[in-house]
Amino acid sequence: MWNKLPKPELCLEHLEPEDQALFLYHYNYNSSIEKIYELPPHNKNQDKQTRYLGDKGLIVSMSYQPKKTIISKSNTPSITSLPLSSRGYPTSRAITTSSTSPSVNIKWIRVTLDWIISGLRPSIPTNQIYESSFLQLNQVLAKEGYFKYDPLSEPVLDHIIRQQDHDCLTQELPQTLLDYIHSHTHECHTRLSRLQHMLEGAGVDAQVLWKYTFAKAFVVGSGSLLGEEGIVRRIQDCEEEWRQKKLSFVRKLKGFPL
Repeated sequence: MWNKLPKPELCLEHLEPEDQALFLYHYNYNSSIEKIYELPPHNKNQDKQTRYLGDKGLIVSMSYQPKKTIISKSNTPSITSLPLSSRGYPTSRAITTSSTSPSVNIKWIRVTLDWIISGLRPSIPTNQIYESSFLQLNQVLAKEGYFKYDPLSEPVLDHIIRQQDHDCLTQELPQTLLDYIHSHTHECHTRLSRLQHMLEGAGVDAQVLWKYTFAKAFVVGSGSLLGEEGIVRRIQDCEEEWRQKKLSFVRKLKGFPL
């Protein structure tokens, strides 16, 4: 739906081919379309248990379905001695088993209204989903002496959802949640939250990370050659290049809104 939204035609004839490619690369960028996420790690002991995946404007409830065992039968040579005739070795029926990858069952997806609208208008910022619950959690944790935690970690998302489903904002937190935050304080649980935190600390809009393939590869753990600091520096360099080029593009395109 989002990527079918028409955009105004641009007259790029005043730009060099290399600059045209750079302009279109940044101009057509929509983080809502480019976002990808890493699924929670699969643990066979947690099959069918509710798991959570989240971002600033959405939370996904899911579970893993157990692996299916496939049994296949085939006739294979039974080699116990030399062949007794020209017909070769005697055969016997062999049974082999193999397991498939676990499947994912999406239970529900909850998003904010601006998360939906941002797919049509990327300039619209996305607000924090269940903001009042997160603010309440911040206040309670501050009283316990915890000021930093990973809002995208599963224990935190589980607590937020329980608050919403029971329509209550409690001043008391489960001991299991406090223990988790105590052992993971100042620590980002997911690659996404770590990268977002580092970009914001460097003064870069965290939403631009989806613009770059090397950053998305890191988020989902698909073999990025760069570490976290290398990714942040590279994004900073690319965005600074775009900021400088953008000024000259505006003049050449006679004030076209960028």
